[in-house]
Amino acid sequence: MDLRLGDIPLRQTVELTHIDLPAEEMEPLLERGVLPGCRICPVRSSPSGDPIVSVDGSLLALRRETAACLCVRLLTALQDAS
Repeated sequence: MDLRLGDIPLRQTVELTHIDLPAEEMEPLLERGVLPGCRICPVRSSPSGDPIVSVDGSLLALRRETAACLCVRLLTALQDAS
């Protein structure tokens, strides 16, 4: 089952597995460090309801539509300990 970043609750850290966007829409994300393998954690919502996420320690505001295109997987306790 594919999890999408838009479905992840606040403060739940996940790992990005795939970006389901055309190359021209993906490029700005890649330039900001949103790369497969990075850890993403939704930290709060903007006043309009868009997610504000921590990407490997940096805060980034995303549109809800963009968050819905980011495929993620949950991290297990064992992986977090390493």
